[in-house]
Amino acid sequence: MNAYLELVFLFLMALFGGAVNVTIGGGWFVIFPSLIFRGIKPVTGTATTTIILLSGFLASSKPIKKTEEISKRHFNYMVLACTMGGVTGAFLLIAFSHKAFETIAPFLLLCSWILFTFFNQIQNYFNSEFALKKEFSYSHKKLIPIFLLGIYGGYFGAGMGMIIFILYSFYGIKNNDTLERLALFLVGANNGLAVLIFTCSGLIFWPFALVMITGSILGGYLGNAFKEKINIERVKKNAIVIGATVTLYFLL
Repeated sequence: MNAYLELVFLFLMALFGGAVNVTIGGGWFVIFPSLIFRGIKPVTGTATTTIILLSGFLASSKPIKKTEEISKRHFNYMVLACTMGGVTGAFLLIAFSHKAFETIAPFLLLCSWILFTFFNQIQNYFNSEFALKKEFSYSHKKLIPIFLLGIYGGYFGAGMGMIIFILYSFYGIKNNDTLERLALFLVGANNGLAVLIFTCSGLIFWPFALVMITGSILGGYLGNAFKEKINIERVKKNAIVIGATVTLYFLL
């Protein structure tokens, strides 16, 4: 594949991945393997995938009004805990050998595929099981899972937004605007700090990243624009098959 076709391929993969990411999630299953296919090492591929998906996610996110379920102070505590987790996870990715990551990553990918495939069922379970909860109640203990989630987000991060939805549904939050606001700020702060660390460490492969960031941003906008006009269930079924194929490839 010549250089021109290579960049076109990566742009199209990022376009599709960005659109998938804002409609049903799971853009990681498109972006990450496309980088590996073009010869990028898994650790560099993870760092580069993070900035590509984050760019599309933030650029295409709609402004969300402030919600009353969580006070501003408690909200800031959660963002800080998730951000500190992201810093920890990013340094763990840098500190451990590439071999260690290559051993762990396929199992993380498998877990994220299972989460992606059964997300609706898991979300519905928490919404029904905890529907009688009166309201969200803050406690410092709730910061521990958020910090641990932040470590995962900085180290690997596939499906982090979905985990945030499930975690806070478990905590008793049912308002979708609140969940979306939490996902936007937690993922943005977590991955943003991680990307800064990856950039300073030279882990991001910029010749591919710049092209794919453009594709991801455009894909995010198109995904939001046509979200109501596409068959979400069919797209998800196809994404599940793609994710299963990618997961099996890395496991085997």
